Amino acid sequence: MMMLVQSDDTNQATTFGNVLFEQDGGILWVTLNRTIALNAINSAMADQLREMWARVRAHSDIHSIVISAAGSEAFCVGFDTVDPPKPMFEGTCGEPSFGYISPKECGVEQRVVVAVNGIACRDSFRFLRDADVVIAARNASFFEPRLGIRREDGSSPYSKVAPALRVLIASDTTIRNPVTADQAMESGLVWEIAPLASLRTVAGRVAREGCPFTGVCA
Repeated sequence: MMMLVQSDDTNQATTFGNVLFEQDGGILWVTLNRTIALNAINSAMADQLREMWARVRAHSDIHSIVISAAGSEAFCVGFDTVDPPKPMFEGTCGEPSFGYISPKECGVEQRVVVAVNGIACRDSFRFLRDADVVIAARNASFFEPRLGIRREDGSSPYSKVAPALRVLIASDTTIRNPVTADQAMESGLVWEIAPLASLRTVAGRVAREGCPFTGVCA
């Protein structure tokens, strides 16, 4: 089997700097690792993610990707405001783009499990939007500070950033921004909630068993 991670120990984590990855059989574990900035994605980190997804496209032995983040405070607060991802015109995603960071944006077809270990905010919703399943830690929350922004015609320039979150808040006047893990699960945005200490275990089970991809849960 061709391994994305070349190592005598397939469970050994490799790094691109702020992105850790490890391949365990057919599962690729990807960890956002910039805790000093609440895992905000700067230009270098975005480049590392694109390189990662380009490698994944060439590895048919990977059937699932689990994306989570280091620390317990934040999954990701979006793009770094000081050093955001730079425009790409002929990048590793294969087409003109700006700020592509998620696997599906970069042509990856493998199923994606996102394990949210803290606050998910702003551009991090790209990962949630592309996920087949979202697992949340009990302390997770989902926050979009730009939901209230409107153009003169009444539309929102951020309607594609977090559509599921927008629909959830609009459908229930008792729900406020940020949305809790329980509220997200009740709305269908989150598939399962787990204690933070068990988040990786639950995400791994979902990735291995294919639930709910196959419609059959063990």
